[in-house]
Amino acid sequence: MRTFLLLTILLSCLAGTQRITSDGQNIPASQKTLLAPEGWATYTKPTAEELQCANYSQREWRVSLAGDRLETRLDTLRDHQDPLPAQIHSRDVAVGTKGYRHVISVDDGWLVGMDIGEFGGGLWWFSADGLRSRKLSNENIVGFAATAKGTLIFVGLAHLALDEGKVLRISDGTNAERQLEPLVNLGSAPVAFAVEAPDSVIVLTTTGLVRVRTSGPIEHLLKTRYGQLYPTSLTLSSSGVIYVGMRQFITRLTPAGNTYSEEWFVPADCPKFTIREIDCVCARR
Repeated sequence: MRTFLLLTILLSCLAGTQRITSDGQNIPASQKTLLAPEGWATYTKPTAEELQCANYSQREWRVSLAGDRLETRLDTLRDHQDPLPAQIHSRDVAVGTKGYRHVISVDDGWLVGMDIGEFGGGLWWFSADGLRSRKLSNENIVGFAATAKGTLIFVGLAHLALDEGKVLRISDGTNAERQLEPLVNLGSAPVAFAVEAPDSVIVLTTTGLVRVRTSGPIEHLLKTRYGQLYPTSLTLSSSGVIYVGMRQFITRLTPAGNTYSEEWFVPADCPKFTIREIDCVCARR
């Protein structure tokens, strides 16, 4: 009997170990931080000097999910520019190599947003056939989110001493009736976001992680210091685990009560790095 009990306990422990996966799914929260994502190595919270080095890095990482599996890749120009619908040929929404363009379908056509940093931006409505258009805003458009209460528009800019951002909502109706309505002031520029539920969006700004609800209130979840690392993307898994892609690093944010625990990772083939001229390069081990 004693032998049977010992064998049962051993098998239970082995089964628990097999459930630990790099994407942090289907395991107790206390175990989700045991493994780094595939191809990445854990890193202690970077110092100010290490963050300065990463600020110079030529490698910016983009994160995405395939189901609940994390995928990472180097950020490219195509990630910044949504393709235009074939019927839209306006020069107003042409973009150079440094601009961002975001496109979303609405019930009577398209919304196209531009973000060219300190050089400006804008928001346009286009009819479904692309023949009619109207400019709605001159602000820098960071992206769109479709929610149960309509399309949310994230706007803002962080440049030198300027750091501001807000969320707008566009009213329903035809082109002539559509108006932009302020929803909430973020306090700093939005850089990435993910729809959490029909009525809420998780937003990463230059200073922290917040939850925006379509009813208006904003909930501050975690202070971060990612601004100088130019985050590119944010994923939200079915268990609530968040990954953020940025220069040199990715981070994992695991729900912990009303906040998140934060872990840092670097590419496994570049565990140490140093500034060389105007780049942050891998150092010899």
